[in-house]
Amino acid sequence: MRRGAEPAGISFFLGLAEFFAGAPLLISNGLDTFKALADGNADYVVNHMDPRLLNSFEAKLAVVGSGPILWLTWALNPLTWLLASIPLVGIARMVAFATARDAVGEPLVWLPLRLAQGLGRLLRKSEKRLRFGGERPDRLVREGSGVVILSSRPKPDWNERVTIEIEERFYRLRKAEERQVGNAWAYAYVLEEAGPHEVIRALVRWEGVTSPPRPSA
Repeated sequence: MRRGAEPAGISFFLGLAEFFAGAPLLISNGLDTFKALADGNADYVVNHMDPRLLNSFEAKLAVVGSGPILWLTWALNPLTWLLASIPLVGIARMVAFATARDAVGEPLVWLPLRLAQGLGRLLRKSEKRLRFGGERPDRLVREGSGVVILSSRPKPDWNERVTIEIEERFYRLRKAEERQVGNAWAYAYVLEEAGPHEVIRALVRWEGVTSPPRPSA
């Protein structure tokens, strides 16, 4: 049995409330702003302009041209953007419900959350670059019957389903880890040689620097 609230239905009714409450707020704010700005312009014309120039072409042009300026002043006001977002989000909620029975998240919560997540990813990426140093060629180190590829950058396409060709031999990824090499860190990909009858589904050719074998004790 299904329990709990239906987010899509809640989003739809919240969208209705936002549209029917936000649209009148936006219109009322616009009318109040236009009236205040128009009254201010009229007071300026009456109190500061020469009465003999009120019927001149320049005065009439200034009065006519003040209309777009009033609209632009209102449109660039941050409060206008906030009020306009209320009915717009309401419309988006209703459209999402009508077309896909889906819910729309709250922008005032979603936007800071996404910004925080993006900043976190950027900080983690910068921390990784500082830890692993600058980009440098891969190195191959032989360990037992397998090899280890040391890389300064991750290889997201290397996985257990990929066959890796190195010096005309084929390997499979056994594990991936991080290792400290000298003063820097590296991504270590531990590979084991593939069997002669294994099926190759995806092939990656590796080209890098092969480290000389360690001298025997």
